[in-house]
Amino acid sequence: MKLKTSPQFSHVQFCKIFLLTSLAVFSCKAFSQTEDNPGLIESLERLLEVHRKQYDQNKSRIQSNLKSPTELTNFNDIKLDPQFVRSLIFHSDDKYLRLIQTDECKLLSVLETGLVKTAEGDINSVLIQYKTKEGTIESASFPKEEFFEQIYKKKCLNNREFATLFSEANFAKTIEGVKFSVPKSANECSAIHKEWLDNSFTPYLCKIQHTIKKSKSQKTVDLYKSKIPAFQRTYLDNLCLNLTDANAFCESYLKKDVWSKVLNGEAPVYKLSYKCQNILNKFPVANSDLKDCAAKFNSDASICETRGTRNFPSDFPMSNCNLMSEALNKGKLAANYQDCPGNVDNEALTNVHRLVNHFAPRNIVTSKETCAGEAEYTYAKLNFDIKHEEGWPLKVCFMNRVQEKENCTPYIPGSRDNEPLSEDQVIAKILYTQKGAPAKTKCRIVDSKTYNPLRSEFKFGCFIVYDAESCTTLSCDKKVIWEEKTQPDIRFVGKPVFDYFPTAFINERYSFISMINEVKGTQQRTIKNLTDMKFYLDKIPSGLIHGVGCAEDLIPEEFSRTTMNQCKPLPFIIDGYSVKNNETWIVLRSSIDDVHSPRLMLWQNIFNSVSAYRELHPLNTWTLYGIKK
Repeated sequence: MKLKTSPQFSHVQFCKIFLLTSLAVFSCKAFSQTEDNPGLIESLERLLEVHRKQYDQNKSRIQSNLKSPTELTNFNDIKLDPQFVRSLIFHSDDKYLRLIQTDECKLLSVLETGLVKTAEGDINSVLIQYKTKEGTIESASFPKEEFFEQIYKKKCLNNREFATLFSEANFAKTIEGVKFSVPKSANECSAIHKEWLDNSFTPYLCKIQHTIKKSKSQKTVDLYKSKIPAFQRTYLDNLCLNLTDANAFCESYLKKDVWSKVLNGEAPVYKLSYKCQNILNKFPVANSDLKDCAAKFNSDASICETRGTRNFPSDFPMSNCNLMSEALNKGKLAANYQDCPGNVDNEALTNVHRLVNHFAPRNIVTSKETCAGEAEYTYAKLNFDIKHEEGWPLKVCFMNRVQEKENCTPYIPGSRDNEPLSEDQVIAKILYTQKGAPAKTKCRIVDSKTYNPLRSEFKFGCFIVYDAESCTTLSCDKKVIWEEKTQPDIRFVGKPVFDYFPTAFINERYSFISMINEVKGTQQRTIKNLTDMKFYLDKIPSGLIHGVGCAEDLIPEEFSRTTMNQCKPLPFIIDGYSVKNNETWIVLRSSIDDVHSPRLMLWQNIFNSVSAYRELHPLNTWTLYGIKK
């Protein structure tokens, strides 16, 4: 049987312990039984019992020898008391003991940071031995803080500086200067693990990790979390939990799938979290859920083909998990949100939404009811920011009682508290100015299946009722009901139609690529060939490539031509590439794909699709552009 007396120490660990203080060299003869000998656990239990009695007696004797803390600087040959060190070894987590096997200063730093314990638990006082002027050996006890204040005047002078570097006032800046190396091979990883064991900063870093995991002070935990990026926190977690096991430390870093990289903090969490919450139908998802999803994606590659977009329709089926992982590994589109291409009639709106939120991200909390409206909101704001209201045709028309004629005002679908042009606020204002509704009237947007005038919650107030089954982003019949009465003179008109690339020189400023340059400060240039594309993506960290091509050439397995020159324009984004077997596979997200499910595609498909679209474009435009900010 294997030794399982305590998860904090092992037979092997006892046999390896050697401290520079020369106070705690253990003989393996004390544990000479074989692992199959059932008397081993009993022997250890007796040993612990004897040790505790000896420790208590020793501490009582030492504490009777009261000394002033300042006397410590006058003592010679100062060492930690042998029974005190034995107690540290018996009762501390062996991963922290691994740090102190060959370095007295490291022992003091681990002791100072509170990573080790004695039979009494957390250490409040330190027991020492010293040599008197007469040459005799005596023992004394000192409060922990006072001991370190004095001992660092005699030895391990750098430890005082380390403690200052990792104080609450300085730790964030210190960690910025620490290199958290991610290994690319097993040999490199073993070397990195050894470097961390030898690094004087490691005890202080592990104190931070231990505090985040175990501290009861939420204020301190929040401070560390707010100042230390997720990657570094995850790295420290992996390191400090595996100080005694280089293989366990290396295992996750040597995995190539994107799901493991998310768990390690190497990749943004949104590359896994949105697919995970849609599969589990759970929001938000916990770290344990992410681990479960990563395991599922790695064990069953087919799960990604049909799952992961619940309530957010997109092109179907998707790529398998292995191909998707490879694409996400190389892709750099910032997408901390969920969209729903299947609910957006004009595919270009989806591309616009993704590009704008890559270069100017905003906080988007999406539901199945609001995801289509988020894409419309993004495009509407571009028009309003350049004062081009006519470029946004969605309007609410109503009878103005003062002017005795119909007026129309623009609106943006959906409900947003901080947006005066949001649909609910525009209707509330009309009711206030034209119908005598209270100034604080709020309108609720509900589908026709939910709205029930017989229920008390719908008896009073304002409701914008729509038919969910027939409503799209381009066409949506709605009616306004206030105080149980339909308002027939309030109607919704317009459909958003726009140029992605200019179709005439006269309207060039109001095409999407011109508006995003003007409003978001982006710059664009044409991409002519594969070499140009790879160079652009390599040299510009946040740069993307976007364009419009014929779907029949871009995704021929889904769109086939039935007539000559047939072309369904399909916008897309390229955000990375991968080279396999001397072939370049491009990371592409078409405007009908789920934003978190990119596909790998050959350059020939993209070139053919853009070339075919160019032949039909009014200005014969080559519609493939690199875009950067």
